[in-house]
Amino acid sequence: MPNNIITLNDVSKSYLQADKEIHVLKAINIELEEGQFVSITGPSGSGKTTLLNIIALIDSLDTGNISIFGENLANLSEKNKSILRKKNFGFVYQSNHLFDDFNAIENVSIPMILNGCSKIDAYKKSETILDKFGLINRKSHFPNSLSGGEQQRVAIARAVANNPRVVIADEPTGNLDKENSLIIFNYLMEYVDSEKMTVIMATHNNELAAKCDKEIKLA
Repeated sequence: MPNNIITLNDVSKSYLQADKEIHVLKAINIELEEGQFVSITGPSGSGKTTLLNIIALIDSLDTGNISIFGENLANLSEKNKSILRKKNFGFVYQSNHLFDDFNAIENVSIPMILNGCSKIDAYKKSETILDKFGLINRKSHFPNSLSGGEQQRVAIARAVANNPRVVIADEPTGNLDKENSLIIFNYLMEYVDSEKMTVIMATHNNELAAKCDKEIKLA
C-alpha cells in the first residue's frame, strides 16, 4: 500500500497587499507518497513557492489541515516546526546560497556538523556525496572558481547531506541553461531515488516536470 507522508486537506492561503486580500491557494488537496519525485507547476504568482513553504512549515495556512508523517501539524508550535524541519527537510533554491569563504566540501559538511556530526565524519560523507554528484575533483574549490552548474550541484549535495526524508526544491534549475538543468535534475533524481527520499520541486521547466512521478498543476 502507498505510504502517504504528506497530506493537505482543503488548504487555503491569502495575503494582504495594500489592504486588499490576495487569495494565493484555494482548497488545495494533495497526497504525497514516500519516495516520490513531485513537481509543482504553474504560472508566476500561482502559489508554487507558497505551497512549498506551507509543506515545509515555513508559512502558516489560513484554513485546512496539513499532515506530515501521519501527524496533523496545523497547530504545531514554531519551535517544534523548526525542530521537524531540521531533522527531516533539505532545501534547494534557485540561488545556491553557498558560503563564498568555504570550499565545496566545507559547504556540504556544514549541515552535518551543525547536527552534531564530527568534522572527520562530515568530511568523509561529503566526499561520498560529492563523488556521486560528479564533483570529487572539485571538492577543494571555492564557489567563485566553480561554474554555475557546479555551484548548484554543491548546493544540492549540501541539501541532502543529512539524509532528509523530504527535499524542498524551489526552481533549482531556474538560473541554468537547458543542458545544465537536465544534468542537475538527473543527478538529483538518481541520488534521491537511491536514498528513497521524497522531492517536491517547483519549476517552470515543463520538460523536467514531465519526468517526475507526479505533477501538481496550479492555475
